[in-house]
Amino acid sequence: MASPQKEDGHVDIANEIIEALAKIYLSSYETQTLFAIFRKTYGWHKKEDWITGSQLSEMTGISESHISRTLKKLIQRNLIIKNGKKISFQKDHEKWKKLPIQASNKNEEKLPKQDIKLPIQASKVTQTGKKKLPKQVYTKETKETTTKETIQKKGDIFLKALKDFKTMRNKIKKPLTKRAEDMLLTSLNQLIKDEQEQVAILNQSIFHCWQGVYALKNKPADDETQPRYIPKKEPVLTREQIERNKVKIKELGNILKGKLAMPEAAEGGKI
Repeated sequence: MASPQKEDGHVDIANEIIEALAKIYLSSYETQTLFAIFRKTYGWHKKEDWITGSQLSEMTGISESHISRTLKKLIQRNLIIKNGKKISFQKDHEKWKKLPIQASNKNEEKLPKQDIKLPIQASKVTQTGKKKLPKQVYTKETKETTTKETIQKKGDIFLKALKDFKTMRNKIKKPLTKRAEDMLLTSLNQLIKDEQEQVAILNQSIFHCWQGVYALKNKPADDETQPRYIPKKEPVLTREQIERNKVKIKELGNILKGKLAMPEAAEGGKI
């Protein structure tokens, strides 16, 4: 259990400063950084000290990039003073600047917005600290997982066609990268949802050594060299064809058994 004692060290701050700070809005980053500066200056009975971003980051747990941005905000609001590489607290609270004009509270003090969404290219260090990215940010890990699941749902015929397409791309010295494969699958799904026709589209690109995939041409007049997808149909025999085949099979069986009646010899010994 923690047991802090005043005798082990303390920070002397005037009551007037505490009361002024209680009336001013500070973000969580600004508050943490400001208390860290108090510790590095007043905690050592100094008015100013040489404080680096890495020291503040270690004390607050905030990344150095956010520490740098927070220091700039505190300097703009005249809460701290930077003299070269030394930092000091501005104890004259009448010189503190008002908050930016974005939102207001009951006392009509301006408050900065807090519900700003992170852009897609945002780093893994978020606005509120070292937390995970929000759901709306599409990361590389989720994208690779989605692509892998999409391929696993496909049948063996599709996987073979995709493998042959990759082989073709390698032969034309245009190997298919991971990103290109993701884009290829997306294009296929946009062209057609039917897996059998997707296979035909891949075979079409393989036949022509195309780098991409394109819709099938159903009319040969549009492009005579363009292969078309034609669904296979089971042959349907008529009753006459079935009877004729039965006779042929019976005759073939008699020949194999040697029971086929040979024609009689004609005059002159010729058949």
